[in-house]
Order: sequence, then structure tokens, then C-alpha cells
Amino acid sequence: MSVWQWLRGSLQELVRKHGGRLSRRLLVWFLVFSLVPLLATNAVGYQRTKAILEGIVDRYLSAVAEVQVQHVRDRIDNHLLLLQAIVAGNQFLVAGALRSQGLPAGQMGEVADRTALENFLLRKHDEIPIFDAIDLFTPEGQVIAAAGNSANFVTDRPDNLDHGSLWAQLRDGPHGPEPVFDIAVPVRDHDGRTVAYLGAAVTLAESHEFLEVPEHVAGRVESFIVDAAGRPLFVSHPHESINYREVLATPLLRMPPGTIARYNDREGVPVIGTVLPIPGYPWRFIAEVPSAEAFGELRSLGLLSVILESIFVAVLVAVAGFVAWTLVAPLGKLVHATRRVAQGDLTARVVIPQQNELGELGHAFNEMAAALAKTTADVDELHRREIERASQLATVGELASGVAHEIRNPVVGVSNGLDLVRRRVGHDPVLEPIIEEMTHQLTRIQQTLQELLVFARPATPTLAPISGNNLVERAIRLVQPAAARAGVRVEVNLDPLVPRFMADEEMLHQALVNVLMNALQATPAGGLVTVTTRRAGDAVEIEIADTGTGISPEHVEFVFRPFYTTRHTGTGLGLPITRQIIQRHGGSVTLTSRVHVGTTITLRLPLQHGAPADAGREVDFP
Repeated sequence: MSVWQWLRGSLQELVRKHGGRLSRRLLVWFLVFSLVPLLATNAVGYQRTKAILEGIVDRYLSAVAEVQVQHVRDRIDNHLLLLQAIVAGNQFLVAGALRSQGLPAGQMGEVADRTALENFLLRKHDEIPIFDAIDLFTPEGQVIAAAGNSANFVTDRPDNLDHGSLWAQLRDGPHGPEPVFDIAVPVRDHDGRTVAYLGAAVTLAESHEFLEVPEHVAGRVESFIVDAAGRPLFVSHPHESINYREVLATPLLRMPPGTIARYNDREGVPVIGTVLPIPGYPWRFIAEVPSAEAFGELRSLGLLSVILESIFVAVLVAVAGFVAWTLVAPLGKLVHATRRVAQGDLTARVVIPQQNELGELGHAFNEMAAALAKTTADVDELHRREIERASQLATVGELASGVAHEIRNPVVGVSNGLDLVRRRVGHDPVLEPIIEEMTHQLTRIQQTLQELLVFARPATPTLAPISGNNLVERAIRLVQPAAARAGVRVEVNLDPLVPRFMADEEMLHQALVNVLMNALQATPAGGLVTVTTRRAGDAVEIEIADTGTGISPEHVEFVFRPFYTTRHTGTGLGLPITRQIIQRHGGSVTLTSRVHVGTTITLRLPLQHGAPADAGREVDFP
């Protein structure tokens, strides 16, 4: 019997005994995996150990670099303080500097000649042997007195040298150009004027003692100090002749401070390095440690990890096959049934005998499919009813159109006959009011018939470029007399930037007049009707707002219903016709109303005429 057969048989037996909910099966699988804990622990332990060691090395290298940077800065500050201590309150140097420049030097100047100054500097040079040279020079760079190697006398200074500074430059040495550290501090008289500078130089041979950086810090960590261009100023352990004119070969020069990087050094050795700035100076400190030293112990562990991981993968593949056999097959059934439902077969069902979460999922799928089939049937029935209702509405429209045509001709005849009666009767104080009322009622019938025809058989818009502002002005001129009679003020706010758009001007004129007349009729005397035009994105909006009594909540829901009206006069077709016209232009109508505040109706018309849109309606109650 192979290992796989034994493993599969064991799993099947465990599932048979402990099978049930999927959570129990997962527990059984984890118990099986516990048979190989050592292999898994070794593989994971290796990766975890490597990650921990890498983190430790990174932190260790960063800490060493930070300590060394602070140490270098302290050493530089110490030597600056040495020179500052020499010049602090030293009237002898001040007098010597003044005397050398032919300036009044006082009584001290009588003894502070060049010989005395050089003797003084010679003693200081002996006291601080790391200085290759020490000299006193004027602000113009003329040496007043000096001691030590004349080739390294300091005769210049950086700009803005207030308290002292240190800088580096290349000078010829025994093996070619080598960096030399120059230090200079100002010498000031009792008035605080700088009369000279005390300078000192540290050569490459004395730089290790000057900075006190050993060849290898904490094992094999090597240190470098480079200038702003990346050229080396200090190398803790030069393995070969260093060309101090060339940029140090390291990618850290292109990386931000504090970066930890892994790369091959100038000799091709894999290293881990970091770079930090030296505060107060345009220099950077680089620390490197060979990767072999940092991770040498992991090499032998790596091979073992590969072997253990291979075994672990083999076991995992075997277990995955069993999981696919017991878990993926039911899921495949669910996927197949889901695709059948997506294709419209709502009779699709799945049979999953397992008494676990998969079985529950299959049962839930069957319930969902049944509910979906019922919902689809309900939607089909609703759609059938809507089609029947639409057919009925179309029939009503045709009937209304026919009735309007049949009634309009007799009404015209009656109206003509009534005019004949008026002319025959003449001025009769009794009959004349009756005839006028009859004429008025006939006119109402004719208007109602016309509105009914318009609503029952809406015309197709004849599109042409129109101006929204001109459309509003034309409608205002038409309703202005009615507004004057009602005592309502009409205010117009026209946006001059409203562009022209494609529309049927006569149809929109009718719609706008309908809304304006409704606003005037709803506004009491002394009220205000405001008409505003504006561009809103890719549409033009015409807003009509009144200060009338508003529309109560129980009426708002029906304002766009045909023949609905709360007035004794009118057909209730004004707003339905308006919405129909705007819809046929691809626009929408929005209504906002507050009781005792007023009503606002917004006609939104697209700049590019498209398909008719549904009318929007916003209801805002107090």
C-alpha cells in the first residue's frame, strides 16, 4: 500500500466517523496535518528566522551608523572647540594680528611679533599632534605666523564663518591627491571685529586618529565618509589604493538618508549598507557589512528548508486532491445549476447529500431558485396587466379624440347661431347677459375640446434653434395683462449666457403659458411670480416660482393626473399637457411645493434633443 493510499484511506475513515459539518471536517484535516508538524515548523521557522535576522541586521547596522555619525560630529566639534579655546580671550593673538597688518596693537603689540607668534603656534602644534599644520592668517589670506607642514597651511575660509567651520579639499599627498580636513575659527578684538583666523589642517595619515573610527566597527562593519558629490573623504579600511577623485561605487548615493540596501560593493562582495547625513556638514556617512557574515549561519539551514518544503508540498498536494474530491464536486454542481438559472431555466435544482454547510448551501440555492421562479411569474403577470392598461388608455385616447371631433362641429354651429340671435335681438337688457354667458360657456367648451385633442393626440415637435430667454419674454408679454388684472407682480431673471437649443417654440410657448397661468391663478393679489432661466450642465432650466398658498400634500400626488383640478374652472389638463410637451423634447418637469409658502415648477430641457424622458417630480412638504 502506497503512502497516498494509506493517507486517503485514513482521511476517509476519519470523515466517516466524524463527518458532518464542514467545520468538523476542517478540524479532522488539521489533525492529519499535525502528523508532519516538524516539517512544517522547520520550513516556517527558517523563513521566520531569516526575516528576524534581517530585521536585526538592519536595526544593528542603522544603530552602528547613527552612533558613528554622532561620534564623527562630536570629534569635529571637539577640535573646533580646541581652536576656539585657543583664540577665546587671547589678546596676544589679537595684538599679533593687528601688528602684522600695521594697525594699532596696544602694549601687547610690542611683544607679539612674528617670532613670538610662531613660538606660540609651535607649542600648540606640539600639544595637538594630529594637526599637520597650524597657522594664523589675515582675512585676505596672508599667513601671519605658522607651525608644521607649510604645504597644508590654511589660507582660505568658507563664507559666513561666524564661529568656526571645518571643510575638506584635495591636496597632493605621497600617493596622489588625498583629502585634507581644514579647520578655521575667527580671531576677534574686544569690539567683536574679526582681525584674523586661526587655521589647522588634518591630513589623511592623521584622519583615523582625528575621527577615531577603527578599521572595522563591531565585527566587519566598514565606514566611509563622502562629500556632497559622493567622493570619499575617509575610508575606515581601504583594501586597495583609493582614488579620492572618483565617486564611491555604491547605490546608496542615489537613495534617501536612512535607507537600508543590499548590493555588491566595489570589490563585488554582497553587502548590506546604509547611508546617513552628518549634521551640519555636506557629507554623508556610509556603513557596510558583508552579507556572508550577517547571514552565514542561514546557508546550511537553507538547503534543509528546501528539502522540508518539498516534502510539505507533496503532502499538501495529496490533501488538496482529497479536498477537491469531497468539496469541489458539490460546488461544481452549484456552479452548473447557477449557469442554468442564468440562461433562464428556473427549474434547475441541485442535490447535495452532505449534512454540512455545503448541504445547507444547496438547500438555500433551491429555495432561491423557487423564489426567483415565483417572482418572475409575478413580474410577468404585472407586465401583462400594464400592457392591458396601456391598451385601455390608448383606447380612451382614441375615444376622447373622436368625441371631441363629434362635439366640436355642433358647438361651432351653436356658437354661430348664437351670434345670429345676438344681431337679431339687438340691445336687450334681459337677454344680453344670458347670451354673453352662453357665449362664454361655449368658448370654454371649445377650449376644453382643444386641450383634450392636444392631450389625446400629441403632436411631434418641429425642431429649430430657439432662445430660451426670448421664449420666456414672449410668454410674459402674453400673460402680463392677466397678471395686472390679478394684482400679481411678475419678476424675470434671465441668464444672458443661456445658449440656443433645438426645440419646437410653439409647443414650449404653450407649455410655459400653462405654467404661468397656473401660477397667476394660485397667487393672491400683491403676490409675486418669479421666472428664472439658467444653464444647468447640458440642459437649460426655466423656473417659475410663485408666492401662492402652495399645494397641500393630499393634492400634490395628483397634480399631473389628467382632468384633476381643485378649481371650479379649468379642465385639469394644463400640467399634464405641459409635462407631455417637455417629455417629447427629452426633458423633465420638477414640482416643489410648500403650503403657505408657494410652488416652484422647473422645466428642464436638454441642449441636445434626445429620446423622451420621464418627468421628474420632487415634493417638498412643510
